[in-house]
Amino acid sequence: MTVADRVIAHVRARGAPIEGQAPPCAILWTDPRGEWRRLVASLQPRAEELLVLGEFDQACRTGPAIWLRCIVDRTLPGLPAGAVPIVYLPGVGRQDLRAGESCTPSLQPLVEMMYRGALWLQHNGSDWGVRTFLTSGRALGLDIAGDNATFEALLRALPEIAVTPVRQLQGRHLEADDFDRILSTDVVRDLLQWMGDPEGTRQRLGDDRWGAFRNQCHDTLDFDPETDAGVTAGERLGAGKGKWAEVWDRFQQSPTAFPLIIDLLRRSRPSGTIPLDRERWPEVNDQCETAVRQKLLQISEIPVPDARRAITELEAEHGQRRQWVWAPLGHAPMAQVLAPLARLAEATGKVIGGATPDDAATVYTERGWVADAAAWEAISTAPASDEELVGKVVRHVLLPWLDESARAFQQTVAKHPLPPAGTQPLVRASDDGCVLFTDGLRYDLGQRLCERLQMRGCRATLNRRWSATPTVTATAKPAVTPIADDIVGDTLGEDFYPTHKPTGKLFGAQLIRDSLKDRGYQILDGGTFDFPDSHPAHGWSETGAIDELGHKLEIRMANQIADELDRLADRVLKLLDAGWKSVRVVTDHGWLLLPGGLPKVDLPKHLTLSRWARCAVVAGNASPEIARSPWHWNPAETFATAPGVHCFNKTPKYAHGGLSLQECLIPDILVERGDDGAASATITSITWRGMRCWAEGRATGTGIRGDLRLQTPIGKSVAATPKALDEDGSVNLVLEGDEHENDQLVLVLIGPDGSILAQKLTRVGEDS
Repeated sequence: MTVADRVIAHVRARGAPIEGQAPPCAILWTDPRGEWRRLVASLQPRAEELLVLGEFDQACRTGPAIWLRCIVDRTLPGLPAGAVPIVYLPGVGRQDLRAGESCTPSLQPLVEMMYRGALWLQHNGSDWGVRTFLTSGRALGLDIAGDNATFEALLRALPEIAVTPVRQLQGRHLEADDFDRILSTDVVRDLLQWMGDPEGTRQRLGDDRWGAFRNQCHDTLDFDPETDAGVTAGERLGAGKGKWAEVWDRFQQSPTAFPLIIDLLRRSRPSGTIPLDRERWPEVNDQCETAVRQKLLQISEIPVPDARRAITELEAEHGQRRQWVWAPLGHAPMAQVLAPLARLAEATGKVIGGATPDDAATVYTERGWVADAAAWEAISTAPASDEELVGKVVRHVLLPWLDESARAFQQTVAKHPLPPAGTQPLVRASDDGCVLFTDGLRYDLGQRLCERLQMRGCRATLNRRWSATPTVTATAKPAVTPIADDIVGDTLGEDFYPTHKPTGKLFGAQLIRDSLKDRGYQILDGGTFDFPDSHPAHGWSETGAIDELGHKLEIRMANQIADELDRLADRVLKLLDAGWKSVRVVTDHGWLLLPGGLPKVDLPKHLTLSRWARCAVVAGNASPEIARSPWHWNPAETFATAPGVHCFNKTPKYAHGGLSLQECLIPDILVERGDDGAASATITSITWRGMRCWAEGRATGTGIRGDLRLQTPIGKSVAATPKALDEDGSVNLVLEGDEHENDQLVLVLIGPDGSILAQKLTRVGEDS
């Protein structure tokens, strides 16, 4: 990403709503010294929602405060649907707006927005300055000299810095000379910018620099941007011969910095020729994308074993296109979706089973969860126009595996019931620790959450436990609270609630909170006062909307999962920042998700007191031909459970309440701060020689090891022996066997505390 990309991403992050609140009406970007003003021209093409305070110029999305207010309130057009507007205020500080009625009249229309919106400020409440943002560990973390000469050079070079990839600035001490060199003519960079935006580039360079640019193009590339056509440059870029190979390499290194070049290359490919370097021409990539769609259309019509093989073959043929320059520009969506589809095809090859529930759980935690994660990842990766197509493929491959695995699990549970109340360890917070409950955090999501937390410097230990059954919130949530030993089950009511033994009341949400307070737990609501208020302290917090989104959005919930996991990771980190030594993340139940809807089995309503999607309470002496299972809180009471992954009398795409590993096996995650002892690492290159992987990188700290893992950063180790990094930051690893020769692998660098410091996808034979 370029510096401009990172600035926009950082500002946009302020648009995320605080839990329980509506999104802000706008993000106010105050800049009292106007330091960012020269960056606006680079930012506006990247952010259609960016508005600027100034003289009215609708084409530049600039205008006075009253106009900005009308745009933000959408009484005037001009904002993309669903976007939180960013309002850049050059020459205005946060204190100017906080002056209220006494602030400058021209700014007063913006004052009210400060309370409905969000300010883009530092952690300490100060305005973000350019140097502060570039050097802050909470932003870019660059190493920039603090003298005035460097700062002045930085501001002069800001328009050029904006289009510079961040990685080109990292890892070195930057001084005035470095920024002056950035400002000096870079013919390759300027040419690529000109190819995407001829008029804009000429205006930015000005007359003097334009003349110098023309001369350099002529001398080094035999090309004159004044007289030669853009398609001529596009044709030479695609051919990549001579000095133009350097231009292609530069474009390939940072394609998102030059996003408009794709349109030029579409117009520039010589007609009637078969390109030697197929990856350089977007038209070839377009044809490959069409071929994948046509193949996927046929897959749902063939037997499942053949379908899995066909997906694997497509991945082998097209997976390499994820390394082509068009993928990061968003023009290879079907190549992207093949990655999770291929994982789904492989993971569904074997039904999950076991002689006991714990045996089945072991198999599921080793490999079964990968299928569930791959299914929603494939759905969420698919572009909107291909959601139905990808959904059909996912359903075709996933449904038989889900149903057969669920039936095998149900047979096992019939012989060896899941643990009833009081037989699993009570969920408790350790001293100065907090329990964080989130509804519907399925086991595969627990895996993905751990990856996020480890990549952010935490130690995240993933354990497992069994949900209370039926796997609905009323029954299952009380079982993962620290006061579960105060809960009993009497008669199974139609809503599946147990009873609070001291009061005799049904154990609902408010009673849970009141009982936790009585036990000495501090209730944390995500506000300012989330720090421990005693020592030792024990906290309880709730967050997340996974289950709510599932019931509301059904299959479209898949598109929200990654964001929900990010928000959950943010909540964990905020609790650790607030002073809690550990956070224990628990949940109540998992769920099933299937495009096209789960299959239906009939259960007459008159035979039941209540009938939910996957479970029911049978009425009186009725005896429908349906399996029964003991209620967690009183095994003498039973509920009806649907067979396999069927639902009673309806076909929802999202459901829970039944007996399957996806619903019953839940994560129990302990999160602690990683060692602050400055262990860090990056991976710079990977080279394969047969089954040996040579990796080069940079590392600080001791005790850092390299490892090869299967599928994910926290997957099974497949290296013969994980090894410590050499003094120069390199490591060589050997695969333990050739059975993983064609598998997706992840090279990880691991800190002395087990946290993942760096990761990079790889495969045998693929250098990077």
